[in-house]
Amino acid sequence: MAAQNTFESRQPPSERADALRERLGQILDDAGDVLADLRIAARRGQVRELSVTGKELPRIAGRLDRLEKELAS
Repeated sequence: MAAQNTFESRQPPSERADALRERLGQILDDAGDVLADLRIAARRGQVRELSVTGKELPRIAGRLDRLEKELAS
């Protein structure tokens, strides 16, 4: 979450950067929410629920991969 806070504290220099900041910010928010839910479930000993709680992580990782590829091209 510290990385997300650092990223979000930067002021985008252009409208294109605004759009990128918004897209990446949403992905990071989604990932942070799932990771927080996983941490809480693990802390509470809800081990059987971890796979259900974390089921969105591969989709979020895919979104990050697509964004990275888009930016690299």
